[in-house]
Amino acid sequence: MRALRYQRASQDKKEQGKSVHDQGVLNAKEITSHGWSDAGSFTDNDRSASRHATKGRPEFELLIEAVRSGKGDVLVIWEMARKERDLAVYVQIRDMCVEAGMYFWLVGGVLFDLRDKNDRMMLGFQAVQAEWMADSIRDNVLRGIVGAAEAGRPHGKITYGYRRIYHSRTRALERQEADEEIRQATAADGTASDYTRAGVVREIFDKVTGGTPLITIENDLNARGVPSPAETTWRRGVIRKMVLNPAYIGKRVLRGEIVGDGVWDGLVDADVYWAAVRLLKDPSRTTTRSGRAVHLLSYIVLCDVCGGPTSRNTATRRGWTSELYACLKKKCAAVPMEVLDEYVQRVVVAWLSRPDIYDLLTAQTATDADVAHAHAEADRLRGDLEDWRKLAETGQVTPISFARAEKGLLEQIAAHDARAAEAGIPPVLRGRIGEQAVQAWAELGDEVAVKRDIIRTVADIRLKPAGKGSRRPFGRHRLDWRWKFGPEYDAAA
Repeated sequence: MRALRYQRASQDKKEQGKSVHDQGVLNAKEITSHGWSDAGSFTDNDRSASRHATKGRPEFELLIEAVRSGKGDVLVIWEMARKERDLAVYVQIRDMCVEAGMYFWLVGGVLFDLRDKNDRMMLGFQAVQAEWMADSIRDNVLRGIVGAAEAGRPHGKITYGYRRIYHSRTRALERQEADEEIRQATAADGTASDYTRAGVVREIFDKVTGGTPLITIENDLNARGVPSPAETTWRRGVIRKMVLNPAYIGKRVLRGEIVGDGVWDGLVDADVYWAAVRLLKDPSRTTTRSGRAVHLLSYIVLCDVCGGPTSRNTATRRGWTSELYACLKKKCAAVPMEVLDEYVQRVVVAWLSRPDIYDLLTAQTATDADVAHAHAEADRLRGDLEDWRKLAETGQVTPISFARAEKGLLEQIAAHDARAAEAGIPPVLRGRIGEQAVQAWAELGDEVAVKRDIIRTVADIRLKPAGKGSRRPFGRHRLDWRWKFGPEYDAAA
């Protein structure tokens, strides 16, 4: 008799393979005690066998191929649940074994003959029980996750920047707090610097709201040798995901939605968080790569004739060379780079320096506090909707009443979400308006990416042709300039 044995375990948190190892030893002993030959061993560690599984079982597939090829006479497993927890899979494998002439299964030391109706019935009972157990485990896990979310307790992997404190005896979670442990980072050139994970989070938020591109933040952290959450190098996608995580303002998230307050304190203020979120979700960021920009106005200033972008170009005439911003598509218009750079910067800084700039901006937008309030109201209404849903599930309110309440609450939630998305002073302007404008612009120095963000945020600029044979100096007549905060402000250009 040729025996094929299979071992599986759903979880192996310590990565020791202890459960599958023990199964393998027991299965091998059974094969030896019956005097069979070991025709093959197949092991899937840390793999679920339920119908809810998300990861495949490569060794199980190899076992199926061995059965289909007629390489065994008896299948040896320690218990039915180790082979599968899906009733449909059990029936499929059972029928396949019969077709291949592999009639015998040894399950937990008990031999079953698939040709015997009573043995098939007993194996069917075990398969049904295994599937029921898998569904029960899943329900309990989901119930625990939802319960933890409703209570505001953290769940899953620790969020970067935090640490968890557990009871020394019961190992129950006592609290989650900011990770202020001082660690040392070593740069490629050997330079050492101290950092804390909570401090890195705050630094990232400060830089994002200040207009620093994600690629610049990525390069800076990697240059300093600060390890990422995965203890590797930083990537922009990781930084973006961190900034969009509501856990950093003490919010509990379930299935991608904020469900309430967490039992931990935030690492950043709510207004800073929402300002950073608005900046990263700005649609204009998907059409330009400010972090890679070298020239101040390329692809920001458009051609007034064809509507295409302008980009850097080089003009050479009679031994004279000049760098220009020129229409990329049809060369409709062009202007010396240094002239347009100087003009645009002076106009923008002058506009930002106006004494009424704060009132001008807030007259059309809301403050970050208003944005935070809008998000809080949306979260509160989501909680009310969940309460209505529970009442409907338990029969305490009629389906019609729930439907009416749901419609009204969803409309209010959508309105608050829209308000939060559209409102608020642009974060890149914070600390750079009014009396601070001139000094703040000077301090930016060669930070071209931040300057581009500011210009793109406040103005739409289009370049007009100079006109054939025109010798008129560059001026306002060459630009169609519109401020983004209302047509009544266009004259300020």
